[in-house]
Amino acid sequence: MAKRLWAGLDVGVETTSICIVNEAGDVVHEAMCQTKLREVHRELAVLRRLRFARVSIEAGVGTALARGLRNLGYSVDIYETRQLSKFLRVRRNKTDAGDANGIAQAGRLGTTIVSKVHLKSLECQVLASRLTIRRHLIKTRVKAASLLCRQLEQFGGRVQGPGKGKDLRVKVEQQLKELFGKAANPVVERFRPLLSQCETLSAWQEEIDRDLYRLAHGNEHCCRLMQIPGVGPICALTFFAAVGEPDRFQNNAAVGCYLGLTPRLHQSGLTSRMGRISKMGNKAARSLLVQASIRFMRASRTDIELHAWASRIEQRRGRGRARIALARKLAVVMLAIWKSGQDYRPTLLEAA
Repeated sequence: MAKRLWAGLDVGVETTSICIVNEAGDVVHEAMCQTKLREVHRELAVLRRLRFARVSIEAGVGTALARGLRNLGYSVDIYETRQLSKFLRVRRNKTDAGDANGIAQAGRLGTTIVSKVHLKSLECQVLASRLTIRRHLIKTRVKAASLLCRQLEQFGGRVQGPGKGKDLRVKVEQQLKELFGKAANPVVERFRPLLSQCETLSAWQEEIDRDLYRLAHGNEHCCRLMQIPGVGPICALTFFAAVGEPDRFQNNAAVGCYLGLTPRLHQSGLTSRMGRISKMGNKAARSLLVQASIRFMRASRTDIELHAWASRIEQRRGRGRARIALARKLAVVMLAIWKSGQDYRPTLLEAA
């Protein structure tokens, strides 16, 4: 009978610790090498010839390495960071070699201990990076504009509706003229570079938005998703990047749990309590789906069954819970549309 081996990789920015264990959990091989595919492949070459051998990696820094190892023919499992960190915390001392051994042990014990993470395709990874850059630009621009407006308020100024780009410059320049006049002032010399930064970030965001909108309208799956009222190009692309492969969800309702839109359950003895949503999935996709549910209630027809269902929940449980429930339902509908390849066809209420 072939022996089964598991390799655990503690991937760092510069070095990677490797530990290989057998069925009994005994260490067969330990090594440390540079975090390069060629170096790691050299240490794991013995596993490639074995049928019952798997490589375990923590999600995060090791994603690119995991993709490269799979291309070389290795069976790679990626484990969820938060759960794996709790499993590794059992050890008294934290070392790279110890973490590699713990990751290998987690792979040996299987998914009963730590949940696996789906490895996204390179297309979805690139799209997710572009969306992350866009969110960072928006945060930076909003913070810079807010800082500028708050500093003007310290001198008695007021910028109504900061806006973006040229509108912001016109309003700020008008306030600077009213507050300080035409005389040279060191404060004004510090405000204008910050204003230029806001304009640069705004122009960069608009360029990214145009590219993403073209990408969304050029993707047939995203076009079908955008047929749902309230679902825009950014929401469709974020959902597309978060899910990646829709067929890995055998049950469409599981996508709600995957995105962290289902409530937590705390059960102990005679106590069983449903808490708030888990928020364990993709934060950006979850936030955009909630925003889409708000727009759905405003833009969709009231005689649609889904709209009436959300309205009944709102009357019974409140608006907040209704929006979360509708966001979860929209995720299920979007996944069903993606799988079937059909257009969005809302179900109308039967006439009384």
